[in-house]
Amino acid sequence: METRNNLRQLSIDQTFSQAWGLTKKHFLVFLLLTFVMWLVTVIPSSGQYADYMKILMENGGTVTEEMLMATASPAEQIKASITSIICSIIQSYFILVLYRLANDAAKGADVNLANRLKDSIHGFIFYLVTYISVSICIVIGTFACILPGIFLGIRLWFAPVIAALHPERSFGDCFAQSWNITKGHFWTLLLLGIVVLLLNILGLMCCCVGVVVTSIISYFVTIIAYRTLSGEADEPAEDFTSENLTVVSE
Repeated sequence: METRNNLRQLSIDQTFSQAWGLTKKHFLVFLLLTFVMWLVTVIPSSGQYADYMKILMENGGTVTEEMLMATASPAEQIKASITSIICSIIQSYFILVLYRLANDAAKGADVNLANRLKDSIHGFIFYLVTYISVSICIVIGTFACILPGIFLGIRLWFAPVIAALHPERSFGDCFAQSWNITKGHFWTLLLLGIVVLLLNILGLMCCCVGVVVTSIISYFVTIIAYRTLSGEADEPAEDFTSENLTVVSE
């Protein structure tokens, strides 16, 4: 498997070209889901923003961290933390749905948001644990000297994607396959990641509206890169319908 993977070529231009084409074709569906994700992200910060504006008005435009801390009781801080955690979990669920929808679109299957929202409940815990584990590895590597964090981020890039698309696999398989399919492609994937990062920064600069489009492109880029390196892009398309759902036990 590793030998075949080393023979595969990942073209950055072709990857972005395919991602852009899929973004245009399925934009409305992904826009709706991305907008819902944005709302979930805003919820934890809405209360803090209200407190900030209140203090700003009461102190003639001066706000310090001590002022903000003084307005929040321990109970309110705990409540805010719990709300933030819950919203992060919900956001992770929508990311799982986005990965599966992007994969459906990439392989030419039916892109059905309603079915995927229901189907993605199965395997969510597995995906979430895999995502958190990868994040911990990257954080530890970054603290070690930054470069190990970058290396682990590239080599384990697709572990959460594999967990999202193949919940029937084991935890170790997700890490192992990501490690195997990225072997020999580190510098290409690093450049791909840099381009994705710059693209999203450019989206933020466009009155923050452009980042909606660039974030959708980013999901497609990740899925296309994974399918190319794993060989799934060579497999025949299978239509996704609600009748062929497979329930996977956690």
